[in-house]
Amino acid sequence: MPRKYVSKQGAMKRVPYDPEALKNAVQAVKDGAAYKTVAREFKINVMTLKRLCRRDSYVQPGFTNRQILSKRHEDELGAYLVHMSKMYYGLTVVQLRKVAYQFAKANKMKYPSSWDHSQQAGRDWYRGFLERQQTLSLRTPEPTSLARATAFNKHTVAEFFGNLTAVFNKHEFTAERVWNIDETGVTTVHKPSKIIAVKGSKQVGKMTSAERGELVTVCACINAAGGHIPPYMIFPRKNWQDRFLNHAPPSSDATTHPSGWMTGDSFIKFLKHFVRHVQPNADRKHLIIMDNHESHCSFDALNYAKDNGIVLLTIPPHTSHKLQPLDRTVFGPLKTFYSQAASNFMLRHPGRTITIYDVSELLGEAFPRAMVPTNIISGFRAAGIWPINADIFTESEFMTSLVTDRPPPSQLEEPTQRSVIASDCPLPSPLEEPVQSSSVSERASPSSLGGSVPMHFSPQDIMPYPKAGPRSQSSRGRKRGRTRILTDTPEKATIEEQSNKKLAKIAEIEMKRKIKENRPTKKTVRQIFSLKKIDDDTSSDSDECPPLPSSSGGEEELCSDGEGHRAFEPIRKEVGEFVVAIYNGLSYPGKITKIHENGATIKAMEKSGRLWKWPAREDEIFYVWGDILGHLPEPTKFSKTRDIYSVPLLE
Repeated sequence: MPRKYVSKQGAMKRVPYDPEALKNAVQAVKDGAAYKTVAREFKINVMTLKRLCRRDSYVQPGFTNRQILSKRHEDELGAYLVHMSKMYYGLTVVQLRKVAYQFAKANKMKYPSSWDHSQQAGRDWYRGFLERQQTLSLRTPEPTSLARATAFNKHTVAEFFGNLTAVFNKHEFTAERVWNIDETGVTTVHKPSKIIAVKGSKQVGKMTSAERGELVTVCACINAAGGHIPPYMIFPRKNWQDRFLNHAPPSSDATTHPSGWMTGDSFIKFLKHFVRHVQPNADRKHLIIMDNHESHCSFDALNYAKDNGIVLLTIPPHTSHKLQPLDRTVFGPLKTFYSQAASNFMLRHPGRTITIYDVSELLGEAFPRAMVPTNIISGFRAAGIWPINADIFTESEFMTSLVTDRPPPSQLEEPTQRSVIASDCPLPSPLEEPVQSSSVSERASPSSLGGSVPMHFSPQDIMPYPKAGPRSQSSRGRKRGRTRILTDTPEKATIEEQSNKKLAKIAEIEMKRKIKENRPTKKTVRQIFSLKKIDDDTSSDSDECPPLPSSSGGEEELCSDGEGHRAFEPIRKEVGEFVVAIYNGLSYPGKITKIHENGATIKAMEKSGRLWKWPAREDEIFYVWGDILGHLPEPTKFSKTRDIYSVPLLE
């Protein structure tokens, strides 16, 4: 199909006529009026009027190019494209041209021979198709992960609103006591805004601080009444400096971590920042809605929240783009205003780079502009949190989850045929190589279908909507995340159990790594065998153990454990208890810092002559109960000027 011809001579352009005037003029001629009189009266060309009057019946005037696909077929193809785009599987230009070619071929339409040569529709047809389909245009899509697109489904959303309704009914929260917290990152290299430059310029630059920047995490907190608290920042440094908060928003607070990311300890510090500004208590509890990040679900954070009247509710994983008010209406403006502040900073300080010590100043300009009540309230309303509206999301917003919306393997039924055409006459995919034998229309002839099926193929028959296969029977053992009320007793107990298992596993791995790194040298081996020889000599003289002072006072006779080690009082399995443990064949005193199911984490002391001292680097190691020999009395400080201690039972 050729492109629409545009005349280059103004005199040859078609004169637009009013359709109603043409219809009245034709009727006037049929009533007996002269052609020239009617043409002069209605200002219509005489030959045009004669041509319209010679027709048997009046036809709406207008010029339309010959179309390969009829309007009905193009509308059907347009609806198919809209459906695919809402599923986040929109077609590219090349894919559309291939589908259009197979669509025309399957329905036995007349099309140019060049389509067969290239196995796709022409560029001219594509341009005309977009002109006729006014609701369609070529857009640049935003990359969306499969997890984010498919996790937002009716089941997870309904589960979240069920938990939200439950906590609202239990505690009767008001708008000022419903909070949303989340982290975002601001960097020292901003994204420049558009600038005014020479028209037609191919390359236009804008000064930024560096090629790659440093990220500072900003934790924001807003409530459904339109309020907010000062931000809490995490700087990518190990040591704290007071200048981190220069010109920051009033009452802001911050901490440091080498990675600059939120951790479990940093989240507890943020909760203390929250309590200091909001002052919740057991009689007036506050609700915090947040994501399922691991740093938010530490057991220590849950204990602190519950003790201070905070109820923690998490949203389902990968749904923050829909269910989190901060992501909906606040963080977007915040990033825009931060970039504007960074651009102004570069103009005010030419030749100077932006460092993390300037981030607080830039945030001080952007944060108040973004944290306005209008943005905050609209974010809670858009997420359906305040007021609660579980039906706020339309069916089209759940279409992205239809790809993986399938039953588990146990509930799968026998596959049913979608239609006679789809099951008996498989169609080639437009992304595959074209079939060299008979065409689709030949293989789906009326004789092969018994003459009872109408000869029409839809775009969905050509390229079916994407659908994932059945779920696999195997499982990797990892539980899927979900929305939870973390401060409820059952959830809190489950998290505590999981935390203890994880800590024990990490400690065991760390212990094995340290043993592997600290393999005894030849000198150490000789010392160990020398000590064993001395022990053997002393044990041969007498089978009885010397009397040793007990922790309760007096003397107590403690015998050997049968493996060459002296026996001690039984351990009490308490945090803060001093014990003696075996590491690489030697006995070390230490203090229990954590209790686990199959052992304990001990902060050990190191030898200093005949005395002991705490090492400069605090080293905590996991010990199984079998390697902890027994209880020790608390060490006594030997010197007033030096941090050395006396442990009588081990000297």
